[in-house]
Amino acid sequence: MESAGRLPDGLTGALRDGGFLQLMIDVELGGLGLSAYNAFRVLQAGASWSSPVAYSLAITNGFGSGSYLPLLPDGPLKDLISARVRAGVVSGGADAEPTGTANEHRATTAVPVDDGKFYEITGEKVFIGNAAIAGLMDVSATVGDEVRLLFVESDSPGFEVLGRHEFMGLKGAEIGRLGLHRVRVPAHALMDENEEGWRMRPGEPAAATDLGQLAALGRILVIGPPSLAVARLSLHWSREFAGRRVIDGRPLDTYEEIRHRIAQTAADVYTIDSVMLWVLHHPSAPELTAAKNITSLACWRAVDRTVSLLGGEGYETAASKRRRGVPPLPVERFFRDARALRVAGGVDFMIDRWSAETALSDIVPGVARPVPEAAGLSPSCRAHLTHLHRQAADLAAAGARPASSQRRTTVLGAIGGELLSMSIVLARADQCGDDPAAQTLADLSCRSSRRRLAALWPQLDDDPVGDLPAWDLLIRDVITDLPEGCP
Repeated sequence: MESAGRLPDGLTGALRDGGFLQLMIDVELGGLGLSAYNAFRVLQAGASWSSPVAYSLAITNGFGSGSYLPLLPDGPLKDLISARVRAGVVSGGADAEPTGTANEHRATTAVPVDDGKFYEITGEKVFIGNAAIAGLMDVSATVGDEVRLLFVESDSPGFEVLGRHEFMGLKGAEIGRLGLHRVRVPAHALMDENEEGWRMRPGEPAAATDLGQLAALGRILVIGPPSLAVARLSLHWSREFAGRRVIDGRPLDTYEEIRHRIAQTAADVYTIDSVMLWVLHHPSAPELTAAKNITSLACWRAVDRTVSLLGGEGYETAASKRRRGVPPLPVERFFRDARALRVAGGVDFMIDRWSAETALSDIVPGVARPVPEAAGLSPSCRAHLTHLHRQAADLAAAGARPASSQRRTTVLGAIGGELLSMSIVLARADQCGDDPAAQTLADLSCRSSRRRLAALWPQLDDDPVGDLPAWDLLIRDVITDLPEGCP
């Protein structure tokens, strides 16, 4: 897949036969009936071998048409989706457009025709997961003055796959560009519920709706599994490399700095694992939204740290390493894949902003809560818990003030994410009681969060940045023209 840029022939059929396209679908419809957490475990295992395959599976299972069935009333739309799901359809969602996903409106339109019996959909969609292989898509379109979802079969006249996107990572993932030219769908293909709460939009809190909860769950099923897989692999590769490398006659894994770096990666793994365990057993849209950044950024720290630890071997491709006879660890490939996780489902800084707008609207400042006893925590972790409560009170006070700038809202979201991470990690360690490994990992995770928090708080009062002067000075001595014939 890395060289061909395509999923292997026959793979989709094999995944269908194994039930992997219907992990959480009811058994009555031919699915496996797994919980969200067990579906996550399956996707995480797959992502440890191939990020593109796991991505395709996550799109179908998290954003696929079958995920909407619990929200649909009995009727022709539910019957259509049920029949296609029972047949093992590959599906996905088509929302993003060339003008940018953060826009409030959609340029794609759905116009009622034939006295409202049909809609004609016209528009273009980009960065669409499973674009070339999906049989059924939910398409966002402007209907009147609302953005609504309509379900479209990919063999409909006027529905066209315009091309595949090629990225620095995720080689082989079926992510593409779609064109819709007067695609006719019956009126019942329009989902009853409007888009309120379904899309994260800047400048306003998302409404708490079942559709919004569904979107948040789908997003974390795309991001969380590969985040944990890459972080776990990074820990394994770091220990493997440090165990076989000798520097100046001394094993690399005996050096203090090396041990510290591997321990930090272990703490990142523990953090991602703990957060996913919590949000998939106690799902709420604000925490599912915040979990996207917690997991993807912890994954990025782990794999970036691993590339540095391995030095030249970290940056070298697996094929090159194989040719010269060293273990062909695919660190470079997963490094490129991991960068996509900070972009997919909303870029990291916008997730921080949306997270703040979603969660901080419910803040009640000045309500002090006693620090729980948490008898299962070690002394160092209890100290983190005390600090966490103080920081939570500070966040409540800061969040109660109207956000004076987008920058302030973004920083508040990042602070909230770190505090949520600390809360979940400490709660897990408390449940683990006298398990020394859990206490040590929670301590390391919280120490890292506190260092990041110390850097975030002063940024709340950053002055807005105006127009930057002296562009000619800053951009001199570089060639900005693209060469002719550049692909």
